[in-house]
This record gives sequence, structure tokens and C-alpha cells, in this order.
Amino acid sequence: MALTIGLRKHIARWQRDGVIDEIVAERLRKDLDDHRSGFGLGGILAVLGAVLLGAAIISLVAANWEAMPRLFRVGLIISVLWLGYVGGAWRESLGDRRFGQALYLIAAITFGAGIALIGQMYHLSGDVSDAVLLWVAGTMVAALFLRSPVLVSAGVAITGLYLFSSLDRSTGEPFNYVWLVPVLLFISAGLIWYTKGRAAQHLIALLLITYVLVVRIDLNEVMVLWVAGLIGAICFMMDAVRPGLLDRMTGWTEPLGAYGFFMVLVALLFFQFDIASNEFADEAIPGQVLIGFAILGCSIAGLVLSGHRNLAVRWIAYTVFSLEVLYLAFETIGTMIGTASFFLSAGVLVLLLAAFVIRMERRLQKRNPKRQTTA
Repeated sequence: MALTIGLRKHIARWQRDGVIDEIVAERLRKDLDDHRSGFGLGGILAVLGAVLLGAAIISLVAANWEAMPRLFRVGLIISVLWLGYVGGAWRESLGDRRFGQALYLIAAITFGAGIALIGQMYHLSGDVSDAVLLWVAGTMVAALFLRSPVLVSAGVAITGLYLFSSLDRSTGEPFNYVWLVPVLLFISAGLIWYTKGRAAQHLIALLLITYVLVVRIDLNEVMVLWVAGLIGAICFMMDAVRPGLLDRMTGWTEPLGAYGFFMVLVALLFFQFDIASNEFADEAIPGQVLIGFAILGCSIAGLVLSGHRNLAVRWIAYTVFSLEVLYLAFETIGTMIGTASFFLSAGVLVLLLAAFVIRMERRLQKRNPKRQTTA
């Protein structure tokens, strides 16, 4: 928001000084409005206030639940839902998008609480994951009809809650999440396109990575790492080699490339962890070192191919490269020398890593001098 205000001041000054005419100035202002982010400080505070208010309503109702007549309980939940959705639509019709979205969020939270409270009141059968799945469906339907980006984000977040609630083995169908979570995220991607809710894209990417890790750990399925690593590599290479094509296809090239790059490294780290967990630890060291060199190679490749233009890829590569060097040093050199010698070696390695980062930053800035960064 502050950046937008600063740009508007510059546009007004350029127009006043005759640098640009009125038509160009108006086009620049329109472009700012079209690409304005809804997550300024005011929007963040409005969403935070909505979450706190929703939690307060749930706590107040739950504390006095038994003292209320049944009909009053149901009526209270429906009233809050009605006020949230209708009030939010009314505020949006007046141009107050932030508080409109905040009211939608209050209604979505109330809907989830209402499912739990009414299920408890009428002793309805079912488990937690079924209730959360109903909550996801209701939130996504509301996002569709109200064209609300914040409800799409809420739906993705609740999908994450469904993923973890499905890990409870006391449920009747504990493995439904394996196919349901991708379906829900595919629907969410369609809602993102429909509502233009770009913030939810990051939530989908993070939840997909979490989903891969959960399937790998919960089902001990190695193939999911190969598939996720391959898809991640494709996304990263598309961003690195053909960013224009990927941007035309998705409109989200740099974040997609960064998440794909991160997924490749996560898959390799898991392979390394699998080797390290081998009961024959001494025999596993050569395999760990081999995977470690692959991780270091991928980190350097990420810097060379995309680091000059994709800041997220750059810092993911730096972080993973540094941690992997220290890990390999601990696994190989650290087991053969004393504590003092290891700390001395680690200190030298950290200094060498700092020198590597500084030199790499200078080279990347030469390739892309328009992007200013700090080492």
C-alpha cells in the first residue's frame, strides 16, 4: 500500500513537470488499480480482526451452549452466517472490499463452528474429517457465489486441516485424503482463476508440498517423491528457460519456478534422510555424500539458471547449499576429529560460504543489474 501511494505521488509529479501527459498518467493509475494487492496493512488487520472476532463468537457460544434453547442455538448460528455473508456483500457493494472480505471470513469460521456444535447437539454420527470436509465444501461454494478471494484462501487452509485430521486412524476411511486433497486443490485453483485471488496460490503450493511429505511419511510411498520431484523440475526449468511461456500459461512464473525448485531439493533431502536412517550407518555414508553432491549441484544450477532473476530461487539455493555443506562436513569430517577441531573446521566453512555468497551475488547482479539485492 505504501509503495502504491509513493508511485501515485511520482505519477502526479511527472504529470505536473510535463514528463508525461494526462492520458499516460491515467493509464499508469489504472494499471496500479488493476494490479493492486489486497494485502496491505489495513487488509491484514481487517482479516486478523475477523479471525479474532470469529474466535470470540465461537468461545462465547460454546461457553453458554448448554444454557441456550435448541431453537435459539440454531437461530444464532444462522443469524451470524446471514450477517456475515449479506453484510460482506453489502460492504463490497459500497466499495469497502477489506471489511467485506473480513465479514465473509467471520461467516466461514462460524459455519465451521456451527457444524461442530449442531453435530454435538443432535448427536450426529461421523468423524472430524467428515465435518471438516463439509466445512471445506461450504466455504468453496460461498467463494464461488460471492467471488471472494479470502474465502478461497480460507478453503485452502481448511483443506490443510482436513489433510491432518484424516491422519487419525480411528476413522472409517483413513486414506481418502490421498485422492481428495488433490481434487480439492484443483477446485481451489479454478476458484483462484475465477476470483483472481493470487494470495491463495502460495497456500496451494505450500499445501501440495506438505501433502507430498505426508503421503511419503504416512504411507511410506517413495514414488510420490519421484513424481513430485519430476513435476517440480519441470516447473523450475520452464521458469528458468521459458519464463514468458510459463507466464502466459499460468501468470505466476517466478513463484511457480521457486516452489518447483524447492520441491526438487526437498525430494533429494528425503532420499538422503532415507539413506541416513539405514541401520548400517557406516555403509550409508557414501550414499549420503553422493546425494549431498546432487543437492549441492542442484543448488548451484538453480543459481546459474534462475538466480539472476528469481530472488526466491536464489535464497532457497543459498540456504540449502549452506546447510548441506555443514551437514556433509558433520557426517564425514566431524566423526573423525575432536570437538574443538570440528568447530574450527565449521568456522572456516562458514567463512568460505560467506565468500561464496558474496562472489555469487556480484556475478548475479552483473547478469541482472536492475534487481538490487543484499548479500
